[in-house]
Amino acid sequence: MHVLLMGDIFFTEHEFYQKLKVTDYSIDRVSFDIQVLSTAHLYEYDLIIVEGNNLDKLLFSTIKELRALNEKISIIIVSRHDNIDGKVKAFQAGIDDYVIIPFNDDELIARCGAVLRRVQKVFSKKIIYIDKLSLNLETHEVFVDENLVHLTGKEYLILELLILQRGTLITKTTLLNHLYKCNVEPDIKIIDVFVCKLRRKLQQAGADDFISTIWGQGYIFRKSNYNEEYNNK
Repeated sequence: MHVLLMGDIFFTEHEFYQKLKVTDYSIDRVSFDIQVLSTAHLYEYDLIIVEGNNLDKLLFSTIKELRALNEKISIIIVSRHDNIDGKVKAFQAGIDDYVIIPFNDDELIARCGAVLRRVQKVFSKKIIYIDKLSLNLETHEVFVDENLVHLTGKEYLILELLILQRGTLITKTTLLNHLYKCNVEPDIKIIDVFVCKLRRKLQQAGADDFISTIWGQGYIFRKSNYNEEYNNK
């Protein structure tokens, strides 16, 4: 596992760093740098722990972009701010956990392991089943009641991201970055067009409408009332 520690605290919290070193993790340490954070997906990190004492829009938007570019990265914020508004915005941006400073070293290491296990569990499963809907992460095929639903590449990418982040608001900007990978981008309204077509195809195939619109913001794949099942055969 490749871990990035970002923030001055990780140079002063000597005991935490030493304890983490005895794990199987490969560890890089840098001071907080928003540009490094925004390009962290290029270095194949499995986990990023960010000292987030400045919970501002730039940090949240960078996390959203990072999450859109590589949803497999786990992100933990450690912060001295213990306010609900900051925590909610951080989780909406796409973090996996939020830890208050000062923290217990052993607890943070345990939280790292738990977050990584959750991500590995999702991405080790080739097929996700939700009610009548199934999504094959390997072949990029979608079925409803075992009938193939013909989606375009971008429709599939939207559905995959919404399902992998189900229960979390995915903004239109995040979806746009996910589809176009920071290349020349069309008008953001194109996301509404893609989602409209995606919804129509799924409903025509007999699936429930799991995708909810948050007007002016984005979309959420609502968690099913049924048990979700996985298959890695």
